[in-house]
Amino acid sequence: MAEKKKRRRGADLENAILTAAWEQLQAKGYQNVTIEGIAAAAATTKTVLYRRWPDKAHLVIAALSKFGDLPSYHVPATGSLRSDFLDLFGQMATFLAQLQGETLRGLLADRLQHLELGELLNHANDGTALKTLVQPMLDHATQRGEISHADWPDRVINLAGILLINEIISQQDLTATAQVEMVDEILLPIFLAHD
Repeated sequence: MAEKKKRRRGADLENAILTAAWEQLQAKGYQNVTIEGIAAAAATTKTVLYRRWPDKAHLVIAALSKFGDLPSYHVPATGSLRSDFLDLFGQMATFLAQLQGETLRGLLADRLQHLELGELLNHANDGTALKTLVQPMLDHATQRGEISHADWPDRVINLAGILLINEIISQQDLTATAQVEMVDEILLPIFLAHD
């Protein structure tokens, strides 16, 4: 009698799915990756995948997080607010550069297709992850006497995130020129303005 194959669960199953998603992404590119193909490669069903991830974009992001050697962000401490913002934007640009252009475009298209404008703006304005990076930069700039205060409304602190989202969506890139323009022409005039 053939030995019954043990059913995978939990971390084993998730690892098999993410491994299959990563391998499919590397072999086929984002546009040609399908939920069906990932399920087949992981020897499971589409239903199992959809229980964990609502769509292909979420699944690919999970695979990228696990296998993509993505950078972790740190609070810049360069000695000036301008350099701190440029350093932070440079960290974001490094992350985007690690995504192949086709993968980035596909992820953007898929995620935006399922996001209402209001939801997108709420995500940008509720950018607690970015705030944990920007607020210490503002605190340091206040301590250095560069800006008059560090207690800005959340919508001002999150402006850097909104600018990044706009640039990435509209240009599908984050060039060095765009980074300098966003910092010099928008962010610094706001934060350096005295009450």
